[in-house]
Order: sequence, then C-alpha cells, then structure tokens
Amino acid sequence: MIENPTAITAQPGSPFIEIIRDFDATPAQLFQAYSDPELVTRWLGPREIEMRLIEYDVRSGGAYRYVHRDTEGNEHVFHGVFHTVTHERIIQTFEYEGTPDVVSLDSATFEDLGGRTRLRIRSVFPTVEARDAVIASGMERGILDSMDRLDELAHGPAEGHPEASRVVVDISMSLDGYVSGPGVDLEHGLGVGGEPLHAWVTDERTPRDAEILRASFADTGAVIMGRRTFDIVDGPNGWNDEVGYGHDQDQAAAPPVFVVTHSLPEKVRLGDRFSFVTDGLDSAVDKARAAADGKDVVIMGGGTIAHEFLRAGLVDILRIHLAPIILGAGTSLFPEGMPESLRLEPLDSVSTPAAEHLTYRVIK
Repeated sequence: MIENPTAITAQPGSPFIEIIRDFDATPAQLFQAYSDPELVTRWLGPREIEMRLIEYDVRSGGAYRYVHRDTEGNEHVFHGVFHTVTHERIIQTFEYEGTPDVVSLDSATFEDLGGRTRLRIRSVFPTVEARDAVIASGMERGILDSMDRLDELAHGPAEGHPEASRVVVDISMSLDGYVSGPGVDLEHGLGVGGEPLHAWVTDERTPRDAEILRASFADTGAVIMGRRTFDIVDGPNGWNDEVGYGHDQDQAAAPPVFVVTHSLPEKVRLGDRFSFVTDGLDSAVDKARAAADGKDVVIMGGGTIAHEFLRAGLVDILRIHLAPIILGAGTSLFPEGMPESLRLEPLDSVSTPAAEHLTYRVIK
C-alpha cells in the first residue's frame, strides 16, 4: 500500500482534472524539485522514458520545452509558458506538440502541512472533449509514475539520509574559452581587461541576472576554490563584510569556503570564512559535502581548479555564464589535455544582454 496515494479527479462533463498528493517534504523542497532543471528530469514522466530539456526558464514569463523519448525511440515534445512563479504556486500553459491547438492551463500549489506538503495540481482544458482525449491517451499512468518518482526524490536515496550534494562548477567565461584575462594578480583578479566577464553580476546586471545570482547563492551549501583565487579574494582588494561569495548577497548567510592548496597561508585576513584542504580534490569534495547539508557544492574558480575537478570526473553540473567578449589570452577553462570522454547534456539556457547562462549535466 502506498503511504501517500495520488488522487486524480476528472468529473464527467467537466473540462478539469485535479491531482492531489501529500509528500513528506517541505514546500521549499517540492518547489526546488519543480524549478531545478536537473531535478525535473528525474521525476517528470513515466519511469521508462528518457527526458531531455531544450529550455526551462522558471520565472513569470519564462518558457519551457522538453522531449520524452520512449523505449521504441519515439520522441514526444511538450512546451509552454510560465505565467506565475512563486514559492507557493506555479501556473503554466501545457501543450503536446502532437496535438497542437489543445492547450491546458495548469496550476500547482504547495500547501504547508507543518513539515509535510500537499501538492494540488489543477488542469483546465479548452473543452470537455479535449480533456477526455487526454485521459484516453493514458495520462493516468504517467501522472502516477511522476508523483511516485517525485516522492522518491523528496525522500532521497534512503529514509532519513539526504541525497549527496551536487558538485557544480559555476563560472563566467569568454566566447573563446577564457575565465580570466592575462596578467592575473592581487590588483587584477580577473586579469587585465577581464572585468566584462562579470558584467552580468556588476554594472550590467538585469533583474533576470539578479534572479540567477540569488538562486545560485540560495542553493549553495559550500564553496570550493583554488589557492590563487583565495589569495585574490583574501587580498587587500578582495572580499569584505559587504562583498563576498555571490558578490553583494547577504554575507551573514554566506556558505563556508574550502580552499584546495598544497600549503597553508601564513595569515588569513577574513578569518573563519575559509578552511584549507591539503590532501586532494576528493577530500575537498567530502569535506564540502559534509558542510553543505544536501545543498550544492559550488566550485567557483579559478579556471585551473575547475578544470582539475572536471578532468577528475568529480563534477555533476557545469554552469557557464558566457560573456559576449573575446579575450584572446588568459586562463582557459578547457586547456589541452581535457579528456575526450567529457560529454555534456544541456539542461537550461537563459539569455540576458551581458551573458548566456548555460547549464549542463556532466555525463559520467
């Protein structure tokens, strides 16, 4: 017997379908499962299908499009637009491209039951006949599988044991592959002429850029950086009480930082923000995951340390903020020696004037 069964209601003569399911998870956890592209691919649809996201821009006015590939190799494409996105409710249109002009309006609400959440999904179709055709197509099985998979994702791999944190390389890069310009030193942390790499964070930041920065900061449980990046951010022109990880996010809520290094620094200006790891990349990931408590472990740079983690096969997600600039020289994220077996699956793409925000799953 399923502890939290899924109830599906479709009254005769009505264009509505309602789905209700209780989850032993918080509303914030369910909202993340709905809004995080990597998590969506792990629960939305029948168990045997493969899912590929083409676009998934979870914000009011954002669009989505994805492909379900069945066991016979047939592809089924779905798309729509998000109309309202809050932590309590997501309202979106839904359209199967195999039946164009049949568009439903779907709302998902996350009701707090005190440590548990009631998910209520309500779909409105243009006609009763359109609603009945969707039911006849076998949608019930897909819904039941999706809700069960979502429940498994909310529980994690074992009851009482949160899922291991994702390791995310999150870095800004030029069109020709450089994450800093030439001449990096304590005065030029991004190298000479490298400042436009971070324009999406600083002087050219749009509301959408700010959303991306805020969400990344909120999802981060621990940070890993290399020794050269540490020397810059702990240097005289580096971080301070107002500026740190996430630039101008609330530094009182900033995650701990683990510095991969061969030797300990003689002094640390910023005190207890940093811990130092001298026994390798795997140890850094283990320590950061223990501190992250299920949130993301973010490798923020520099390019050399990010490259080393990618090459070692320790990265789950690669997030690149591609700036519209060609630097011509500097520190490359993909220098010679990158293994040919590194393959990426696109998860999300958001375009703003100062950057193309690209998210990929690293296929192990």
